[in-house]
Amino acid sequence: MDTHTSAQKPHALLVDDEKSSRDLGKIMLERCGCKVTSVEGAGTAKALIEQGGSSRFDLVVSDYWMPGESGLELMKSITQEDSTLSVVLMTADGEREILETLILNGGCGYIHKPLVLEAVRERVERAIERTRHMRELREMQIEANKVADNQRALLERQLALRWPDIELFFISKSQASGDFVSAVELSDNRKILLASDGSGHELSSAFQSTYFHGLARGMLEREATIDEVFAYFNDALLAEWNSSDASMQSLATCALIMDLESKTLEIANAGFPRPFHSNPDGFASALGDEVGAPPLGWFLSEFPRSQAPLGPGRIYIWTDGLSDLAADQGIDPLALADRLLNKNFPHENLTSNAGDDIAVLRFEEKDENSPASFHYPLISVRISGDQLDNIDTWQAYCEKSLSIAQGPKTNPLLSDVLVCIREGLINALKHGCEARDDRFCELRVSRSPNGESYLVQIKDEGEGHEFDWEAHADKAAEALIPEHRGMIMMQTIPERTCVSENGTLILMEFRGEVGAN
Repeated sequence: MDTHTSAQKPHALLVDDEKSSRDLGKIMLERCGCKVTSVEGAGTAKALIEQGGSSRFDLVVSDYWMPGESGLELMKSITQEDSTLSVVLMTADGEREILETLILNGGCGYIHKPLVLEAVRERVERAIERTRHMRELREMQIEANKVADNQRALLERQLALRWPDIELFFISKSQASGDFVSAVELSDNRKILLASDGSGHELSSAFQSTYFHGLARGMLEREATIDEVFAYFNDALLAEWNSSDASMQSLATCALIMDLESKTLEIANAGFPRPFHSNPDGFASALGDEVGAPPLGWFLSEFPRSQAPLGPGRIYIWTDGLSDLAADQGIDPLALADRLLNKNFPHENLTSNAGDDIAVLRFEEKDENSPASFHYPLISVRISGDQLDNIDTWQAYCEKSLSIAQGPKTNPLLSDVLVCIREGLINALKHGCEARDDRFCELRVSRSPNGESYLVQIKDEGEGHEFDWEAHADKAAEALIPEHRGMIMMQTIPERTCVSENGTLILMEFRGEVGAN
């Protein structure tokens, strides 16, 4: 869309139903340096704009009171179609309500009649400056969106070439994103997945993140360690990018280094959310240290690594946009990741309120002994024993998480799952953890690939105890004993219940007939 340059005469559209006022207004606008097109009513003005486009004008000056459609109604119509085009109203009525109405509807003020040249000049110059500024911003936004589209295409293509079986969900909330992921294959049978999240949402954040990935790939392929990559870019941010107070750029990043021969996974984390690994049953645990290094660009730091076995299962990694959205929704980030990666369900109603860009990846690692398919993790939390009084809150957390993951379908199986999760948590927190704040229980929930079954694992740090639930169930039925009804429900409702490790570990499987996801 063409816009005027500062070297061109600004083009004003003058709208007034009275010929004498229109003639005087045209003379004054021309004295202000404008090229003027004048019409006698709102209908003619709108038709003219529709035919030639709004970009041919730098401002509209309209009478407020006109027969038929008023100047205010014309202004609303114009700003709805093109919010960059400034509209100034002329009126002999100086009521305060007029100015308030103009401000509320995005107008650029009004000019008193009878017209005074200096007042007209001051108002017109400000309005033209606003139009040109708004159009420059619009052009920048268009270019930024092109950069964002190119960045997204580059991200998907690069991952598809290096890692064909990886799954990606990516959404940018504004302009180009500082969220970026790349894969690097090294000659010694190692693969590195590198994720980053730049501070802010400006184009500079996208540039910084993509620059980091190009630098990292070059250094890694020349046998630098990931520690050296982090340290080099951290020093560059501190010494160069952040040399002035106006900049203050930082970059959160995480590297997953997979050694396919030794079957080990190393994690280097600088201010990034912790990745998760799930086993074939879908039971997930966070990877790496709970407190990692600070983001690059904060201050001088070392970047220690942590290590884990690289076993069969799935690995998840996401930016803090997903963590923040999950916390805002009161759900588990694994459940949200599962839903966003499920291409069969829409995500717009979930991500419309996201305050940050979101990138989430998932990929599988298999060996010759792996089952045909893995379960998908939905919940992985660690709860202290003193949370027993908050059991309703945790039940709501589980209910929201499972509901989000299952999508818009109704699943009658979930009510059984939630009842047994509640009873299992009560048992673990009350008896296993003894309601103590220094003892914890772990809750993990997963779903089958087709959504027809759920697995629930609850493990506590108590000493455990043997419990003959069948004998107690018979006795309770005869004598109407209310105690341990929760344990009986956990044994009878699921398709399968396994109690091990002296009662501190409970596994429940639930099956139903639910349509495939």
